[in-house]
Amino acid sequence: MCMPNNKKPEAATLTSSVGDASSSSAAILANNAYNNSTRPTKDETKHIKAVTSTHSDHVRNTKYDLLWFLGPALICYALNTSIVPIYAIGIARIISTRLTLTLHYLFFDKDNYLNKLPQKQLQREGEDYVVGTILHMYAQIPLQVLFPGMFFSDPSVIAISAKRALIAHVLLVEPLYYAAHRWLHLPENMKSMHGFHHLSISTLPSTSLVQNFHEHFVYIAVFGPAFFAPFLLYGEMHWTIIGAYLVLFDLINAYGHMNIKYRHPIFTSKYSPFQYLFYTPEFHLGHHAFFRANYALFMPIWDHMFGSWRKYTKTDTDKLLPANKQDFVFIGHNAGLAHFLTCPEWDVYAAYGPFRTFKYLPYSVEFLFCNLVGAFCRLIMSCYTCSRYMINETLIGRVICICRTPIDYIKPSRYPLVNKDIVKLIKSQNKHYGTKCFGLGNLNKMKQVNDGGQLISDMVKADPELKDKDIRVWTGDTMTAASVYHQLSELPGFDTLDSIFFVGANGKIGNAVCKHLLTTKPNLKIRIYSLSHTLDHPNVTYTSDLADLLNHRVVVLGKQLGVRKYSKALSPFRGASSKKQELTPYKCRVILDYTVPYIPIDLTGFHNIEHHQIAVLETSPDSNFLKGHFDIGFGLEQHQIYPCHAGCIINTLYDRKTDEVGEICVKDMITMWKRGQELGLRNRPLKF
Repeated sequence: MCMPNNKKPEAATLTSSVGDASSSSAAILANNAYNNSTRPTKDETKHIKAVTSTHSDHVRNTKYDLLWFLGPALICYALNTSIVPIYAIGIARIISTRLTLTLHYLFFDKDNYLNKLPQKQLQREGEDYVVGTILHMYAQIPLQVLFPGMFFSDPSVIAISAKRALIAHVLLVEPLYYAAHRWLHLPENMKSMHGFHHLSISTLPSTSLVQNFHEHFVYIAVFGPAFFAPFLLYGEMHWTIIGAYLVLFDLINAYGHMNIKYRHPIFTSKYSPFQYLFYTPEFHLGHHAFFRANYALFMPIWDHMFGSWRKYTKTDTDKLLPANKQDFVFIGHNAGLAHFLTCPEWDVYAAYGPFRTFKYLPYSVEFLFCNLVGAFCRLIMSCYTCSRYMINETLIGRVICICRTPIDYIKPSRYPLVNKDIVKLIKSQNKHYGTKCFGLGNLNKMKQVNDGGQLISDMVKADPELKDKDIRVWTGDTMTAASVYHQLSELPGFDTLDSIFFVGANGKIGNAVCKHLLTTKPNLKIRIYSLSHTLDHPNVTYTSDLADLLNHRVVVLGKQLGVRKYSKALSPFRGASSKKQELTPYKCRVILDYTVPYIPIDLTGFHNIEHHQIAVLETSPDSNFLKGHFDIGFGLEQHQIYPCHAGCIINTLYDRKTDEVGEICVKDMITMWKRGQELGLRNRPLKF
């Protein structure tokens, strides 16, 4: 059914901007965390400009991190010292940091669409957060050899050693850190060392561990007295206290870098001693905002004593729409083991970017493991709620996944269970939030599963609780078809192209694209790989030979085929262009692929063929159309979105009254693309 021509609603006046992880003074001044009373002045931030050239393009090679982590074991073996303290402390620190990141995302960042996780910052922190921990492991080796009593005293001294370490921290580490921190903020030290830490404006818990390599040695010298001084004075200490101190230190430091506000009077009242003895996240956020204030470690008393204390108020969370507002839900599912790793709750650093594929793990093994995980999840929950985002300053969208994994979409016996779970989710979200608009993601709208969403629409209309609730079910495929068509039509030299090869043209997206191409490009011939003939047109021919794709300059893939199937079809022709005496050179130059998930094809030997993912839209980070984590965990870069997801969001914004299931209306493709362009959406450019 074609859509009605609804007008777009006016945007609300709610305003906010989300800063990127840049360290220029302009970016700092524009960051969303500041208001008029706490905004740094230009004089306070002008010195930061010198930092950018040194640190902003930093990229660290993480290929050998595991070897660096295992290195202390070899050294300890050679020096005949125990590896247990070193690895017990190192592993505990890494686990505690990752757990803190998980809890922080779950309870604070997940629904805060105004504090978006910048991809550049996540990549940098993901590369560097373990550097300090591993470096400390290496530093511990000579200390164990030179001062064994500092690590291996009798366990009976553990309790008294803990008290001594606490006293040493308060009397030595806190003032030493304050002095060292002020020293690090001298312009030359900011440029050479400390500026790297301050690249993270919107901080995460892990930001606390991210420093320039040389700066880690400064901190070893500053924190070491917490256990080194008691050992020198009393001749005893124990490695469990050193480990507990470092883990606790990491946790409290991570707490200070949480992008949250915590204002209990015990920490904020000027009459409370805790205002001077223990900090809040806003205290340290103020340091990242003003740079020349709030230098203290955990005890603000040093800033009060030396006049560097400055009040900072975080305001962005005051502007969030109510937690129970939910206008649209995009219903997703698990896409395999690699998909688990992109969940921010599991690995916030992998929230953006392509899925990490397991090419050495057979799909049968991977899917079986996912099936077991899915079965366990269904014992404790019916669905999983992902991040929410804001649409056009007025509406709230959210991604929610049913607990179904690839095997559920492979076995026909499980299709009814998948559809039942989808309708159950629709029912629960409508009951609790009044949500009426729902989109079906990827496999949840497969033709085999529910006839492209038509069965879900019918089930909703037949359900006694939902039939009168004005529920709308959308696939978003109209926007996907529009995206694919425009990506093709905008190819260089497409007007002079005589033919294309199409895999998946019998699907509803491919069918709509082909129909539109045959109308707008009447001289174009389409060769379709399929045994069934669904398009009856003089310019359309069919083949069952997949290798025939080499005879066409442009190939379009819209259906998942096994990677081995491509390898088998193409293997006789590998290197054809370099064996002109034996084989005919191939014509194919580009393979455009809109299947999800995108899986690269082995094109070894075909040096002139490029394989590109298409049907990926970009949205401007400065646009008011979408704000928040709409792009997390989809295997895409930041500020990118799949057209089907975007199409459902556009339907929500324009208050489409009809379902969008079944066949695609070609007229709607034109309308949908125009609306998307008006909202700042565009196809991701192809780089040949």
